[in-house]
Amino acid sequence: GFWSRRIDLEHRLVYQAIDQEILIYSCRYHYDK
Repeated sequence: GFWSRRIDLEHRLVYQAIDQEILIYSCRYHYDK
C-alpha cells in the first residue's frame, strides 16, 4: 500500500545517493593512481 510505496521511494533516494558517493569515490581513487 501507500506505506510500503513511501518506504520504497525513500530507499530509492538513499540508494541513488549511495551510488553517487561510490561513483565519485571510485573516480577519485582511479585518478589518484
